[in-house]
Amino acid sequence: MEILKITAIALTGVMTAALMKSVNKDISVYIVFATVIIIFVSVAGRLADIFGFLETIYDSVAYGRTFFPVIIKVLAVAYVTDFTAQLCRDAGEGAIGSKVELAGKVIIFYLSMPVLTAILELIGTLIP
Repeated sequence: MEILKITAIALTGVMTAALMKSVNKDISVYIVFATVIIIFVSVAGRLADIFGFLETIYDSVAYGRTFFPVIIKVLAVAYVTDFTAQLCRDAGEGAIGSKVELAGKVIIFYLSMPVLTAILELIGTLIP
């Protein structure tokens, strides 16, 4: 079970970072970053399977081809934004993390503008 490996890595990183925090706070932050990167790399292999699945769905639907890439981009921005904001908070930089989240929200809104435009056009054709 892959989750047990990830849990072991996370707990080891947390305990090591907690022990090192009293000795040297800077090293503690690097341990947290290294732990996060190791966990991310360990699940990155699953991304190929997920993208294969999404490609299958994309090929099977004819009506959603216009909006499917937008949905994938929005999900990617949301995950990357959350990941980065949490790293900033773990490093004690909550203000930077908040600004990363704000930037992510703006980018998500920008990416969703074609979908919103299409919905408004559809409503305009349905309501005389």
